Amino acid sequence: MSTHHSSTHRKQVQNYGVWFCRPVKYIAEREKDDSRSPHINLTFHDKSSTSFQAAINVKSVGKESRLVYWFNNELDASILDPYKDLSLGFHPLTGDDDGLDFIRQQGLLTFQDGVLLEHDVPGKDNDVIDKLTPLLDRSIKEKATIYIFGSRFTDGKGIHNIHMNQGSLPKFENGVYRDGAIFFHFEEDDSWVGVFLAFASQRVPTDDETGLPLPGSKSLAEMLQ
Repeated sequence: MSTHHSSTHRKQVQNYGVWFCRPVKYIAEREKDDSRSPHINLTFHDKSSTSFQAAINVKSVGKESRLVYWFNNELDASILDPYKDLSLGFHPLTGDDDGLDFIRQQGLLTFQDGVLLEHDVPGKDNDVIDKLTPLLDRSIKEKATIYIFGSRFTDGKGIHNIHMNQGSLPKFENGVYRDGAIFFHFEEDDSWVGVFLAFASQRVPTDDETGLPLPGSKSLAEMLQ
């Protein structure tokens, strides 16, 4: 891991790191369960038998409620080189550039390939839950290992901010190399899948120091309409 001193602007996304773990089960909150701020709540274990929770956003709060979703079914495993020797558990990432960055990091995703999705609408394979749950089902069935990037809860019992963490209004946490994601490793065929989420209201490009939107930036919704 990077050991050089972290600049102050890189500390805006609090308790950032990666949790190396195994998924156990999940609950997907539908519109009827929570119409304002629903999540997929993923239960996982690491080296202990303790259960932890990953709160995965599936809807944004505000007028623009959609999320943007990217799958990378051919994720280059070399992206995980800095993390491949980690033991099961949570590992803080405090260096300037040892986290993920959707904008600045090559090989993660292509912004133009993002898909705007509603949280929960009638029909098949047409909303965020429909896209994510088959992969979660497979990962649980095949006992995959997963890397969850985001912010550990202050009580240590889970992780959130598992989405792009830049290009938002200043009232939200913004940072460079502080984006959230989930990487799945399926050992049976040694394949890797990356899942990336962002709020459609988030804007690019962003400032290299603060992660805040630059003047003239466009929302992901505008880019992908």
